[in-house]
Amino acid sequence: MASIKIVTDSTSDIPLSVAHELGIEIVPMHIQVGDQMYRAGLDITSDQFYQWMQDGRVNATTSAPPSIVFEQLYRRLTLEHEHIFSIHMSSRLGGIYRSAQQARGRLPASATRTEVIDSKLASMGLGLVVMHAAKAVQAGATANEVSRLINALIQHCHVVFFVDSIEYLENSGRLSLATAVLGSMQRIKPLLLLDEGEIVPYERTRTRAKAIEGLYTFIEDFPRVQEVVAMYATTPEDVEKLLEKVDPIFPRDEVQIMQFGPSIGAHLGPGAMGAAVFEGLDHL
Repeated sequence: MASIKIVTDSTSDIPLSVAHELGIEIVPMHIQVGDQMYRAGLDITSDQFYQWMQDGRVNATTSAPPSIVFEQLYRRLTLEHEHIFSIHMSSRLGGIYRSAQQARGRLPASATRTEVIDSKLASMGLGLVVMHAAKAVQAGATANEVSRLINALIQHCHVVFFVDSIEYLENSGRLSLATAVLGSMQRIKPLLLLDEGEIVPYERTRTRAKAIEGLYTFIEDFPRVQEVVAMYATTPEDVEKLLEKVDPIFPRDEVQIMQFGPSIGAHLGPGAMGAAVFEGLDHL
């Protein structure tokens, strides 16, 4: 049976313990804090990062690892695996997909088949795609089956979120909205949606309670839901409020709870919350 490896990056927010269990290779984003550079998930924990952020001592930026990091990883993995699926954050949100592509272009033609994939997602939207692909590999799926599954998963995983302050997204350049629109968002807590890889306004909500209600409405609107992930930055207590609302339509004890890691948190800021939904597939 052909050996297959799944690769992603730290914007997937997959816990390292889960990645280890599923055999997923995670390439860390670089987090610049002041004059210090950290590798997300390795040199800096989420708790450290958010503590610095809330103390007002951190002006954090992220950058994709250089393509040589991917090239070295791919060359190492090709010694053991016949197929590599490298699945990454939306190319419209950062340069990590491009960095991986550049590395792929430098591999010899005779090397393992390495496919670099733009998920058009981020955080646990991307994480769900990656984890299901890795589970399929462990279950013995062929490379063609894994490829078809990944493409289907990308179409059926969705992310919605809100931020406490729009300034982090605005400063990071991840919001390509008109100035007038951004100005009006300063006074509200809008729900934002990942649509074809871009962040777009989804619903105007004025309070945190209404924004959490909006997360629930987003989940409720799907005719079928197989998985739900509740995501938070610094307010785990607010996850409970979402679980209470969701419970009548999706068992609360089946909702996964994940924290935005530094790779995503640097752009969302403290207080951010979100939900990722996997609709399920008719055919795997």
